[in-house]
Amino acid sequence: MSAGLLVVGTTLTWFAATHFGYAAGLAGKPGHLRVASCSWSRAGGHRYPHCHGTFRSTGGAVVDPGATIDTKLRVGSTVTLQRTSPGTYEQPGLPASCGWLALTQLGLLTLLLALLAARNKHGTRRTPRPLRLIIGTLATTTLVSVLAGGVVGVAGAF
Repeated sequence: MSAGLLVVGTTLTWFAATHFGYAAGLAGKPGHLRVASCSWSRAGGHRYPHCHGTFRSTGGAVVDPGATIDTKLRVGSTVTLQRTSPGTYEQPGLPASCGWLALTQLGLLTLLLALLAARNKHGTRRTPRPLRLIIGTLATTTLVSVLAGGVVGVAGAF
């Protein structure tokens, strides 16, 4: 069980931390997308937006006329984006940053639980106080991050 939690925690932490960097504007190439068109695709009974246009990096070094982001945007608008290393795009901002931060923290919590499971497997049942404090703090800040991202996301929708 500890090995499974370790793999899940490591994968989730790495994936979410990478996206957090882009959403917070700490990684990738910043720039703007001028939305030329949007289309919708269907999968599993749901509709998904895809908006296309020209991405120009802030310094002008990167111009991508075939840029696509899977977010509903208004045609003709210009939005701030981060170009990721694989060449995809993310919209930076507080709601996205809070969401990816919460998932990163969830991954770290999973890693800590993997360590606890491995420790308990060897007969130790008592969790040290510092570890309990770390787990409690991570759990609390994860919930605060989710709440903050939700509130800012809903407020931005109006």
